[in-house]
Amino acid sequence: MEENNEELELNIGFEGAEENEILGITEFAQAEWVFQFDNDEPVTIAWSTDEDDPGELTFTMKANSGSTIGLMSPDGSKVLRLYARELTPERKEYLNSPEYRLSQSSGN
Repeated sequence: MEENNEELELNIGFEGAEENEILGITEFAQAEWVFQFDNDEPVTIAWSTDEDDPGELTFTMKANSGSTIGLMSPDGSKVLRLYARELTPERKEYLNSPEYRLSQSSGN
């Protein structure tokens, strides 16, 4: 049997459409990056400064104890902390367990 290595094209009504358009993602000419607790007023943490390029915001967290990002609500009553911590064998076992996977799939 001869193999056919030609690339197959699926025609599902998106011919000529860009990936973001298909996914319903809107590109911004200029952007404001915010965080928000519940339905509180969004807090701006960065914005576009170059009229020709909207830029991007990237957070990089390394696997060490100094890798921390903290975001506070305007009134100081809520704090969101993102941080790295040592992965213990017990925690790794839990994260790979059916119990954990089930809790993630049910939204708990």
